[in-house]
Amino acid sequence: MRQVLPSVTGAYYRRETVHTDSTGGVVRTYFLRNGRLQSREEYDNIEREHHHGISESFDENGQLRSHAEFSHAQRTGELVLYYPTGQLKRRARYSDGLHSTGECFAADGTTIPFFEFEVMPRYAEGDGGFIALVRAISRNFDYPKAARRAGIQGRIFLTFNVTEHGLVDDVKIVQSLHPLVDAEAIKAVYRLKRFIPGQQDGKPVKVSFTAPINLVLQ
Repeated sequence: MRQVLPSVTGAYYRRETVHTDSTGGVVRTYFLRNGRLQSREEYDNIEREHHHGISESFDENGQLRSHAEFSHAQRTGELVLYYPTGQLKRRARYSDGLHSTGECFAADGTTIPFFEFEVMPRYAEGDGGFIALVRAISRNFDYPKAARRAGIQGRIFLTFNVTEHGLVDDVKIVQSLHPLVDAEAIKAVYRLKRFIPGQQDGKPVKVSFTAPINLVLQ
């Protein structure tokens, strides 16, 4: 977890933010050891970490490690990655924010079969996509009798993580409806089956989701 410190003691890096408007701006991160630039990221919403523009990272010697382009939090244009040696690892171009075409390379520079840089987790029902996930959450929801009697209906939004092991973690309400149903909504998400984990650059990673539960009395 990131924590702002009062001094350099215990810090890993130094970060400066330049706002271009009320929500967006440019965030630069520097290595403490030599003061060189570690990353430069452009956002249209810094608080929500919505990238917009160019995002680049560097090693301590100033060698470019990654270059990515975004439009309102969606990938667009080029994604270029390098090995620590400076050898090109991946060059890809996005056309729809999700799927890309390009080339991948081994550490020795030989071409290897291309694979997507980011792969979303897949749920263990239906086609594994987002609609299948929302339907599963709705099925898992057990409408409290007191909520039915009170006529409570509407929409709840939750956030949660799918870990690198495919497990649900850190479920939170981001748009509450009523205490009688909020707690049950959290339980419904925790009842989900195990996912096929998401991947980034071929390795399992934790991925965050936001999903709704629509409650309608019948």
